[in-house]
Amino acid sequence: MNSMFAYGSIWPMICMLILWLGLMILGYFLIRNFIHGGNRSKRILRERFARGEIDNEEFERLKSHLKD
Repeated sequence: MNSMFAYGSIWPMICMLILWLGLMILGYFLIRNFIHGGNRSKRILRERFARGEIDNEEFERLKSHLKD
């Protein structure tokens, strides 16, 4: 008897692989979002400057705060 089928089915192993793969994918996206989280703020700041909502002085002041 093959040990892979000792419990009668391969489905528990497939479910475990899907679970671990899902956790790894979730972790990847969470880490990527954490590392690149500041890019969204910079993009919004540039858009506000382009629309004229803030002037150059305010843009530079806010941009310097984002670097910290």
